[in-house]
Amino acid sequence: MRICVPVLSLAVLGLSWVLPARAQDSRVLELELEDQFRNVHRSSEVSGRIVVLIGADRVASQFTGAWNQAIYDSLGDHPRYGQIAHLAHANLRGVPLFLKGMIRSRFPQEPDGWVLMNWKGTLPKTYGFTPESVNALVFSADGTLVHHASGSEPDEEAVHELVGVLGELLDEVTTP
Repeated sequence: MRICVPVLSLAVLGLSWVLPARAQDSRVLELELEDQFRNVHRSSEVSGRIVVLIGADRVASQFTGAWNQAIYDSLGDHPRYGQIAHLAHANLRGVPLFLKGMIRSRFPQEPDGWVLMNWKGTLPKTYGFTPESVNALVFSADGTLVHHASGSEPDEEAVHELVGVLGELLDEVTTP
């Protein structure tokens, strides 16, 4: 019994060190989702790049274009702007299965306008999306979440912070 208590204590202490590390791992970009054309997209496609993921539910979807435009207007002339991978995300959790086809048809029909169709709401759960808001997430080149902004229409302060983080990441990029 004397041996069991210290071993159990060490096991609990070791578990407390492991759990935060695993919780932190959920902040790394991991995705495997279809777009409206049923093409599967994985996080490995953007591995090694800075990623801006902009997503919204139905309520805030009307503002996603404004967020993208605000980022481009502020940072589009950066010499390494092309190093950013932009991912569009639609939180479609709760949409009945029989409406999937109709919903897909309402998204852009140009192949370059693909959007990640998140039917189960996995990304919003994983990254703590603010409901009824546009959520703009920035992941560094190693896949780590480094910034999360949210709101309806982009406000000056939120865009300034987001662009500041992106600018710092771009300045760190070494081009081959």
